[in-house]
Amino acid sequence: MDTFHRWVGIAIVAALGLIALFGLVLRIAGRDEAPKLFWAMEHYTENVLVIQVVTGLVLLFLGRRVVGGPLVWLHYLYGSLFPLIAIVGGRIAGLRREEREYVGIAWGAFFAFGLTTRSLMTGLGIGI
Repeated sequence: MDTFHRWVGIAIVAALGLIALFGLVLRIAGRDEAPKLFWAMEHYTENVLVIQVVTGLVLLFLGRRVVGGPLVWLHYLYGSLFPLIAIVGGRIAGLRREEREYVGIAWGAFFAFGLTTRSLMTGLGIGI
């Protein structure tokens, strides 16, 4: 289960980075609407993030803990609460826009990308 949690974390970081990059390309191209692929990527990444958080909670309840320095507890915040806030904030920002709704989503994905990258680093014991 640890290996599953690790690989899903890597996939989430990659997907969030792609969503942010996709949004940037759409904005530079001047597109008013995002293609269905953008929304599908965003939707599935959100769902996988929820699965990842549940998997992490199961590992936590089974007694598995992140090992490392004194700041490893940040792994739990960087990997669950903060990215969910960034994604929900991006969704709300996108809904408030009348055009280019994808821009808010892309910003949320950008911040969630950074946060989940940090979570992955703390979970793997890199740069603590």
